[in-house]
Amino acid sequence: MAAFHSLVEPLEAAWRAVLDDVLARRGGATTGDVRALAAAVAQMSDVYNAQGHSRGVALAARVGFGLPRDVPKSAGAVRELLGAGLVAGDGAALRVVDLGAGVGATTLGVVRALRKAGVRRPVEATLIDTDADALGAFRDVLASARAAEIPCVAGLDVETVPGPVTPALPHDADLVLLGQVLSELDPGLSPADRAARHAELLRALARGLRPGGAIVVVEPALRDRTRHLHAVRDALTVDGGPLSVFAPCLHRGRCPALAHEGDWCHEDLAIDLPDWLVPVARAAGLRFQGLTFSYLVLRADGRSVGELFEDPAGAVRVISEAIRTKGKREAWVCGPGPAGEGSRTRLRLLDRDATDAHAAWEELRRGDLLRLEGSGDEPAVDDRGRIGRRTRVARVGR
Repeated sequence: MAAFHSLVEPLEAAWRAVLDDVLARRGGATTGDVRALAAAVAQMSDVYNAQGHSRGVALAARVGFGLPRDVPKSAGAVRELLGAGLVAGDGAALRVVDLGAGVGATTLGVVRALRKAGVRRPVEATLIDTDADALGAFRDVLASARAAEIPCVAGLDVETVPGPVTPALPHDADLVLLGQVLSELDPGLSPADRAARHAELLRALARGLRPGGAIVVVEPALRDRTRHLHAVRDALTVDGGPLSVFAPCLHRGRCPALAHEGDWCHEDLAIDLPDWLVPVARAAGLRFQGLTFSYLVLRADGRSVGELFEDPAGAVRVISEAIRTKGKREAWVCGPGPAGEGSRTRLRLLDRDATDAHAAWEELRRGDLLRLEGSGDEPAVDDRGRIGRRTRVARVGR
């Protein structure tokens, strides 16, 4: 099993020359022209936060900043799928369909993660988007990366198709990718109708999956867009149908975050922007620390990330950073509750109870998968959310 977090990394320094080559040939500001690129990036951020899409944004901002920022997000979304060996295959070409592909960041992130996981299958990727210029920019990026002999693009065969996203149902796909697409669709519908429509879209896409295939949905970590993804998830799992959630959830009940308007569940991994983009982020007034996104990995075969645990009893996912208060270390976790419903719980370990068996709790990070195992008659966690002195906390996949 590959270590999950090792599959998620920022773009290496060699990619800077690749992106600058494409930007220069297209007449855009390069990463060295910090002021000009930062102005375009700030405008991109404003437009996206307000409207949920990048239409009308300078291509330089999308290629020079958006692409390297977003590449690790799709790698993060598939890290457990790959870490569990569920995309290893038999050497035949891996068929990828990227809907709403933009400048190709989602495909590139998945391909990089595949290579880091040791998957050497050739990849046949079809990228579909209404923006032909964005697709053209990705073809340029790929050509420049090949000229620079960047290893991850070896064996990657790409077809770009300008056109609408929703009618483009794939056929015989191993992976269907939707990177920041649902945010853009059907803005005029009510929240409930949008969730139902997008769940139906995902069910339709499932009909084009090969056996063992998966749909990967990546969305921004913003509250409203993540809560919409939670609602789509519930529409899929509660109503039944061909799809089930592989990750991130360890349960198949309703999402407990939706019970409270201020709650939402997203990733914030310790992956920063590449050093060479930090000045641009600073000048644009944007964060460069951490990698935030929300995601769903869906399969039609009922497989779940919970299978990574030899014994799923006591399995939880950490959904917050560690909360250090006087005399204890706390964190929010989510896992199966009574009758299989999701349970969002704040757990705590008192300093006086901590032993070597709790090391994984002392080192926890958002997104970790943990198993809490009690000892003898002592439960792993009591009814107040307190982790027992003799509880063993084990981490899966880091």
